[in-house]
Amino acid sequence: MKDDYQHARIPYSYERELPDGTIYRVVPPEVGVPVIRLWLEHEWPMSVREGLELRDRLGWQSSPSDEMMFTTGHDLGGKDAYFIDLKGHVDSFHMGLASRIPKASAPPEAPALVRRAYDQYVRVLTDLYGTGTTKRFQGRNGPQESTTWTLPSGASLTVGVLGRIIDVTVDSPAANRAAEAERRYLAEEAEFPTEPLNRKGR
Repeated sequence: MKDDYQHARIPYSYERELPDGTIYRVVPPEVGVPVIRLWLEHEWPMSVREGLELRDRLGWQSSPSDEMMFTTGHDLGGKDAYFIDLKGHVDSFHMGLASRIPKASAPPEAPALVRRAYDQYVRVLTDLYGTGTTKRFQGRNGPQESTTWTLPSGASLTVGVLGRIIDVTVDSPAANRAAEAERRYLAEEAEFPTEPLNRKGR
């Protein structure tokens, strides 16, 4: 499997050369989706050890200061993936799909490249997991869009796009259960707010 995914030497169709000779790159679905599936479809719960074994399987390199922060083989420049450890288990996994460069250095067509990649990711992932839930809203840094799929395992995948940035988040079943419990609590609190203590009667 390592040979299938390490560096993924498939020709990129989403890249532009910058004036300084470096490349602005968006990871195409044929490269990104197989990696996403390895994390999303893994048996849950996933221990930190299993997460690091998956790192090795992919041929990624850990940061010297944090073994749960990775430089992938996607040539995006620096650390572009990581997972969050909660009590010895992977709570969520995050991976960038586009070069992280200053806005002033980005080619003018970067948002169009990212949007085209996002639309293709959604199409491919819809074929795999069915229709996801899409959200659109106006953020502080411009319009944002994301699509989320939840698997029978309870794990979920979100692909999001904002300007020249596209990334993915895989949340564990435990993370989703905790988020749902918090939503229920907040909804109940809004409907039946806790009465403040009457200090005069103490």
